[in-house]
Amino acid sequence: MADIIKIFISFIIIVLLIRRKINLGLSMTIGSLSLALLYILPVSVIQDVFIKTITAYTTIQLIIALGLIMVMENVMRKTETFRQMMDSLKKVTKNTRFVLAAPPAIIGMVPSIGGAYFSAPLVEEASSSITITPERKGFINYWFRHIWEYILPTYPGLILASAITHVPLDRLILYQMPFSIMVIISGAIFCFRGLDIRRENNSGKREVRDIKLLILSLLPIAVIILLIALFHIDIALTMVIVISLLFLYHRYPPKRIIYTLKESISWKILLIIVGVIFFKEMLGATGAVEGVSLFLTHTGFPLIILFFILPFMVGFLTGLTIAFVGTTFPLLISVSGGAPEIGNMAFAFASGFTGVMFSPVHLCFVLTGEYFSADRGKIYKYMLIPSSMVMLSAVIMWVVK
Repeated sequence: MADIIKIFISFIIIVLLIRRKINLGLSMTIGSLSLALLYILPVSVIQDVFIKTITAYTTIQLIIALGLIMVMENVMRKTETFRQMMDSLKKVTKNTRFVLAAPPAIIGMVPSIGGAYFSAPLVEEASSSITITPERKGFINYWFRHIWEYILPTYPGLILASAITHVPLDRLILYQMPFSIMVIISGAIFCFRGLDIRRENNSGKREVRDIKLLILSLLPIAVIILLIALFHIDIALTMVIVISLLFLYHRYPPKRIIYTLKESISWKILLIIVGVIFFKEMLGATGAVEGVSLFLTHTGFPLIILFFILPFMVGFLTGLTIAFVGTTFPLLISVSGGAPEIGNMAFAFASGFTGVMFSPVHLCFVLTGEYFSADRGKIYKYMLIPSSMVMLSAVIMWVVK
């Protein structure tokens, strides 16, 4: 019981710091140190844990991958690749539903802070010919913006989950694929239900050029998925390859490459990786997770409830995927005896991300509501059934494993 109280105190410190707008990495570092103090660890042990953290292969791999993902987002935005996607998509398809859902879905393929604000104007433009409330537009923009976080290796939360659980990234993607499929299915059903949307009367032929441009603009993301899922190439190496190809394709001179790297990479974001891994290592060094595991084993606490509540609450309170993965996954792994079923961890990921989606501090949610001047409560109502459908698929994953 004492271990649970100590971990709970460190969780509270982390969440309070995050809610006070303190960087997540710094918050988790402070939370790690508070845990060390609660267990009265010697300074020498704390130093050893920190050195182990910053020199670990996982830490270096994640920092390289996440840094280059930021660079990729910058290059695709500055070269107007996202705009090219949308322009060609509108010419290729004549389905208004698809055109409404596509902007957030496409821009959502690459993580971007407040990315929902980039797609909101495109949703606004696509909905100009139909009668639709601000709340429905907000729901469409927000929901389809978050299809891919379960499965795309461009997202640091997924990469971190693979690193912590030691489940190969391609296998984790495969297990979480049903969640993204359910997001698409539930969105197709509930985002457009009751709207008077007619197929656009456009008899013009689809130009081969537009199809080529659409494929070309999607190519960087497709290459990442291909290299990781099919060829099992390390995520850091994959990102080095893709970024190098992007620089070559867009003919970036050395000066512009250096400027782009400086402009894109944020030390505050990279500090998150260090903070998360430090917290994970500190949980191990203090023996906290073993104590909690022992306690929960003896009390017979239902694992499925624990695997839902912990990630959901941290996701809800922080609005960050990387926060619930970094803080709760090490504990859940320990409770599972050190070797959890992959279906259980996929369930925990879905639980945490559901909390993130309903978080009032989730930046995409805040910006979406702001842009459309929408009632946030009504957007939440729209999300209830679709989110329940996603969690139902997660329960199935827990059962079938």
